[in-house]
Formats: sequence, structure tokens, C-alpha cells
Amino acid sequence: MIDVRNLYKNFGKVKVLKAVSVKIEKGEKVAIIGPSGSGKSTLLRCMNLLEDPTYGEVWINGRLITPVDPYLHPDIIVKTRTFRRIFRLRYDAVRCGYMTEKELEREVIADIKRHDYLRRFEGGEYRKAMRALSHKFGEKPDNVRRGIGMVFQHFNLFNNKTVLQNLTLAPVLLKLKTKQQATEQAMALLRRIGLADKAHVYPSTLSGGQKQRIAIVRALCMDPEYMLFDEPTSALDPEMVGEVLQLMTELAKGGMTMVIVTHEMGFAREVATRVLFMDDGRIAEDGTPEQVFGAPKNARLKDFLSKVL
Repeated sequence: MIDVRNLYKNFGKVKVLKAVSVKIEKGEKVAIIGPSGSGKSTLLRCMNLLEDPTYGEVWINGRLITPVDPYLHPDIIVKTRTFRRIFRLRYDAVRCGYMTEKELEREVIADIKRHDYLRRFEGGEYRKAMRALSHKFGEKPDNVRRGIGMVFQHFNLFNNKTVLQNLTLAPVLLKLKTKQQATEQAMALLRRIGLADKAHVYPSTLSGGQKQRIAIVRALCMDPEYMLFDEPTSALDPEMVGEVLQLMTELAKGGMTMVIVTHEMGFAREVATRVLFMDDGRIAEDGTPEQVFGAPKNARLKDFLSKVL
């Protein structure tokens, strides 16, 4: 469902993500844990293009929503003039038995990537192949992002609109639902979380836990295929965390595909079907909660868990 391929994200000279690749299947509940500054939130924001990746690709439901990254498509590289030229020049290594043609092919591709030949030297033939790939698999990002629910750390509700207006604004503005349909759905969701009596009040009158539950319901009003949560409880008082985690647990039990950046280790252990541990911009360990929490292999993960559990 979500396929992140060789993702890099740089902020100036600071490299935040380094060759991150991960596939998230439909129905999975994936918790992303790790120390602050490890790239967790940046990875999440790259999944729905709130941040544009520096290199790499993001595929949603088999559709490419980022520009084509040429270095991920060696089948196109081997058709270029630059590849054929370098391949011929080095073919003596094959004749003399030092390597096979396949080994030479891999070496030439690596050399082309390393020296950036493609960006500097290739002409119409290469660009035509890239355009064809983009046309075949590419999708307008906004079309895909409508199916992505995003819940932020600080709620991001509109304070000058009532709770009900917050919930119905996007579906009506994007013409996904009529005002009546959006209102009926919003009220049904508010009743589900026990906040129907708050429909006509403003967010400033709500507690932190209520605001975050409203933010989750606002995302659900767009009928998302999957939900991204960026540390949804980190701005809450400890006594308010439980009510938000309870709603997220209900969503998980309902089969929603979820990716959650969290510091709540107990929640990750109980609800997630899979846990990713990030460190220094890379996925250092990927496994079930039982594997990650019960039998960690990575030394940095062991040190991290010893401090937070």
C-alpha cells in the first residue's frame, strides 16, 4: 500500500533521512520509535509529501507520487548511450575472464550513479524513458493525498470555527460530499467518541485530549485509506493520553492502516503489528513488537529500550 524506496531527505547540509526503504501493507499498524532527531517525523511527512524527498521515491497503491528517481531504475540506465559506451570500453575484463557480463553491468551502473553521468550527459533518449515511466505509473500527488489522514502533534484545529465546521470544511470544499452528507457523517463520528455535545463550541473551550480526538475525527471525515499519526499524545497531559490512545486502538481494531510515530512504548507494544526503530536517519531494526521489545538485535535499540522502558 505504501512503498518508500531509497529515501533521502536533506535540510541544507544536514542529512535527516539516509536511504530509507520500507513497505507497509494494507491493514498493518506500524509504530515508528526511536530517539529524538532520528528522522521519524520527517519520514512520516515524506510519505504524504508534507516534505519533498531529496532523492528516492514514494509509491501509494502502485502509483508514484514523487518525481522518478533515475538511480532506482537500472533497466533504463542500461539502455542509455553512456552505459553502452562505458560497457564497451571495459569489456576486456570479460574477455580476459576477470568478471562476467552481469558483474560488469553492475559495476558500470554503480560507476554511473557515483559520478552522476546520467544528470550531466544523457539527452533525449534518457529523458524520454523517464517521462514514459512517469506517465505509466505517476499520479498527481493531490489525488493521492486526499486518501491520507494526518494527525499532528499540536491538533491544528481552526480556532475561529466550531468543532462541526472543522469537521465538514474539507469534504465540502473539495466537493467530496454535500454539506448535509458531511454534517451527518461528522455528527455520527462525534457521537461515536462521546463528543456530540461539543459540535457547536469552539476548540478553545476543549481540553487537550478532546482537541486531539476531534483532530482524529476530522481526518476520518475524509474517508482515508490510511492514517498517519505524528506523536499524537506528546503535547497532552498524562491523564489525557488514555482517551486518545483508546480511540486509536478502536481504529486499529477496525482494520485501519496506520503509521504512528510515538513515544508510547506500551501502546506500540500492544496495538502495533510491526515496529520500526529509527536511529541516525536509518531504519535500524524492523520486526514484530515481540521481536523488537522482547529480543532486540541492534545494540542501539537495546540501549534505547533500557532507558525508556
